[in-house]
Amino acid sequence: MTKNGMEPATFAAIDVGSNAMRMKIVGLEPDGAITTLCQQRAPVRLGHEVFLTGFLNDGLIQKAVEAFGDFRDAIDKWKVRSTRAIATSATREAINGDVLVERVYNHTGIHLERITGAEEARLVQLAVSRKLNVRDKTALVIDIGGGSVEFDIIDHGSIGYSNSLRLGAVRMHETFLRGERVSDLQVLLLRAYMDQLVEATLNEVNEHEIDLIVGTGGNVEDLAALIGTPSKREAEGIPKDVRFIPLRGLQTMLKELSRLSVAERQDRYGMKPDRADVVLPATIVLSEVVSKVLGSHGIYSPDVGLKDGVLVEIIDRFKHSWDSTSEETEIIKAAATLGQKYHFHLGHARQVRYLAELLFDQLKRLHRLPAEARMLLRVAATLHDIGDFVSLSGHHKHSFYLIRNSDIVGLGARQLELIANVARYHRKAFPNAQKHEPFRALSETERRWVAKLAAILRVADALDHEHRSTVNDLDVRVQRRSVTIDLQSMGPCLLERWQMDEKARLFEETFGRSVELLVNGRDGDRAA
Repeated sequence: MTKNGMEPATFAAIDVGSNAMRMKIVGLEPDGAITTLCQQRAPVRLGHEVFLTGFLNDGLIQKAVEAFGDFRDAIDKWKVRSTRAIATSATREAINGDVLVERVYNHTGIHLERITGAEEARLVQLAVSRKLNVRDKTALVIDIGGGSVEFDIIDHGSIGYSNSLRLGAVRMHETFLRGERVSDLQVLLLRAYMDQLVEATLNEVNEHEIDLIVGTGGNVEDLAALIGTPSKREAEGIPKDVRFIPLRGLQTMLKELSRLSVAERQDRYGMKPDRADVVLPATIVLSEVVSKVLGSHGIYSPDVGLKDGVLVEIIDRFKHSWDSTSEETEIIKAAATLGQKYHFHLGHARQVRYLAELLFDQLKRLHRLPAEARMLLRVAATLHDIGDFVSLSGHHKHSFYLIRNSDIVGLGARQLELIANVARYHRKAFPNAQKHEPFRALSETERRWVAKLAAILRVADALDHEHRSTVNDLDVRVQRRSVTIDLQSMGPCLLERWQMDEKARLFEETFGRSVELLVNGRDGDRAA
């Protein structure tokens, strides 16, 4: 209860990691202050054996469900208004990960969301950016989880690079360092594996002038508590409670940890049992990476992570201060970066996206789709042709595969599935639930979204058939039986008119209206 007698609005974030499960409940006071009300940690190592076998252990699933029961009790006690529960590598990669999701929901009513590596990066970036002033800096963020390590470059407030590598502490421990005491050979093998995996990422990182390195995750926090010192860069927007771990201290700590058994680490450093074994591989990764980033002398630990990023977003949305426009801009930037990876035609992608936006906005009373669908269309338009990288023949199918199996910062797995389907149907066959299994797997509502968005994308694609961006603007008029599209163009659009014969058929079937095309207000016969 606050001083004025009003209850704070309460929110909860649950992070189901590969090494442990954590929940944080906070209260938002009427004056805007945020207070931590409850924190719980359950030492359930879901990553145990999953990175070797591909399956979550059934006993661990049961322990996780029981931990969620405790979380549920706390959520009810604090009258939490909104909860988001996320799961990372172990649950995401496990063949039976859906079993955990289903059992958690059945037991507690909490929906557990398996997020992508890109979503992990976005949430960590949110937490770090809220704690540190990085808007005038270029920061490398290394988030060390149990199953993966996320490398993200925050370039003056925006994610400029993101990559997820399978170098998580639990994964490395179970693959290379099992046993009470490790040998020099075990460490050597881990280093060799890590060096090979991280080489390309470090090359990319060193293309940027990194101002500071930020580390997140439980292992980093414990190392910061042991060997870190208070920040001396308060004037630069790094608070004093952010601890700095010098590279030399990290390297010295690595030598100490390597010669101690797991039990000895617990005794000497007061570590929890589930930290004492995985802290060594985490320290190896940190020391190797930090030593190879140009100009680096150490790493900052802001003591924030995934759950904090979740809470930032929940609270901002509750306060209606969430910047949806900036969020969507970042998503489109990430999509364009993916397109560049596959050498797409940037000019054509931008033009098709522009035309698709115009069509979507002017057809609102016909398609009746929400704002999220517009964002999905924008991404699909940006990436619809990336399948050309694999083969020009059947490139729409290759686009589907590449999008479906990529990470785009800000997008969840389900959104990527919808975008991939929209891109898949930008040409050739119509959406067909009987013939196409990925389309059949969608819900009825999602199928309608895909059909409508693909119909709009086909028309937009036809209007830039020559890849010359000759259409400057368009005006849409919706009649009872037809839709007229009047183009403002620098040319006669002869090939665009011809393409509309094929490309408009899905639109006509989906919306029950024929498409009539005008160019600069003038009609013209479309070639047969």
